[in-house]
Amino acid sequence: MSGNTKVLTGLMERRALEAAFAALAGATSVEEVARHADAIAGYGSAALPGLLARLDTDDPALRGGLAQIARRLDRDAVVAALRGVARARNRSDRTRLSALTILDRYLDEPLDDSLMDGLQDSDSVALRSLNELIVAMTEDETAVIEYLVQLATQPPEVLGIILDAVPRLPPHPYLVTLLCMIAQGESPAEARTAIEQLGRLRMPEALSALDALTMTLPPALSALAERSARKLRLSGVRGAEPQVDREAATWRALISPVDGAGVQVVWFIRRTAAQDAGTLLTVITRDPEGIAACFGSDKVPVERLPPDQPIGSIYTFSQGQDAPDLLLLESGFDQGRYVAQAALERHWASGTLPPLEYRYFNPLLWNAEPLGAAGAAPAAGNYSPAQMAGLLDHPVFAGWFWRDDAMFDAARRIKSGASAGRRAKQIDSVAAAHFGAEVVASYQRRLEATACWLARAAQPEAAALAMRAAAHISASAPVESPFVRRLIGIGLDVAAVSLQTSRI
Repeated sequence: MSGNTKVLTGLMERRALEAAFAALAGATSVEEVARHADAIAGYGSAALPGLLARLDTDDPALRGGLAQIARRLDRDAVVAALRGVARARNRSDRTRLSALTILDRYLDEPLDDSLMDGLQDSDSVALRSLNELIVAMTEDETAVIEYLVQLATQPPEVLGIILDAVPRLPPHPYLVTLLCMIAQGESPAEARTAIEQLGRLRMPEALSALDALTMTLPPALSALAERSARKLRLSGVRGAEPQVDREAATWRALISPVDGAGVQVVWFIRRTAAQDAGTLLTVITRDPEGIAACFGSDKVPVERLPPDQPIGSIYTFSQGQDAPDLLLLESGFDQGRYVAQAALERHWASGTLPPLEYRYFNPLLWNAEPLGAAGAAPAAGNYSPAQMAGLLDHPVFAGWFWRDDAMFDAARRIKSGASAGRRAKQIDSVAAAHFGAEVVASYQRRLEATACWLARAAQPEAAALAMRAAAHISASAPVESPFVRRLIGIGLDVAAVSLQTSRI
């Protein structure tokens, strides 16, 4: 190939690359970005200078496209080049920050302090971070969860910098979501700041977020959210207009009984005849911790949702071969929300936080309509100690037994064929050592919750017996409770079988 031919070929390649980068900058969908990134990366090392030349941008969409190209090029070469840009103090902060963002967020490269020397503009970093979050949430609204996970790994002052930057951006519903989640975080100071900022946003979404926060925050912060919501209303702001498919009347809840580990599952379901997909939000609570998990989707095919049934009907969900079927009771929407609220109160009492996913999804529960009054708890019946112990034979209590790592040690101390007296002494020992006030209170709550479930399932006698057992364990020493003693005994039997099986 002659020298002139090489020059012409190189010129054509550069023009083609310029056109490809221009097309990338104008891409409007994830698919377009991926297609242009593939085309540019096809030029190999020749694409790297063009990538580096475009790092001085405030456009988060373009920066994301450049990151996609970086992922497709030779990793060693692109990482070395981006590190060089990040270290170059003669480059603009914007250029260096783009290089750092791609290294950290898209290439998972560790960043050392030397890469950040000389960077002073933390406000620009925060603004860029928030703009990128908005772009990411445009593609997937749950991106805010990962954003907060990443923030949690940063020094504590970074969250304050992000909050300070929020008012400098135009109001946006995705920023409302972010503030709502920060308001539910572990820092009371940042939570108050987030609530106050929501109170200054004259947006229907901000008012709806504050209404939801009054229901899901501990009392002190709930009061602040309520005051902020009141001020917005007085200033003329109205909440987001409810759509037909978001009205409380379209919601229902399916609730499981409490299992032996203190776990209770609630399915919140929303569907309308006009749509071929509905919402399924799952909240899993565990006593004594609180809300253990939360996940959901608004794109569940209608045919995969449990069919509508009269209140009090039982829906059986198969969990697979290795797990028992899950019984779910058709209940009112408020009954499901009361389960979530009771779990929240345990978080408030212990100073712990519910999962990030709950903090994201919970406005679905609390924006629908105010929570109604709780119904009366079932009355406790007058039952004998033997009847209270027999409660564990009821099918709903299958799987209830004492669960603790120490049960294996206790089971080992009981030899095969040991006398009833020896077994009774071991139960006495376990009750004294492991059934303190907190454990007893947890089992009392579990029994009361199960009693309510049984009452709504039209099993009043079992409900009254469960309430009687709950009252008895709270009023007497655990060693004197026939229910506790049998609970421990079953646990010892389960441990003994497990130990025997492990030897085979």
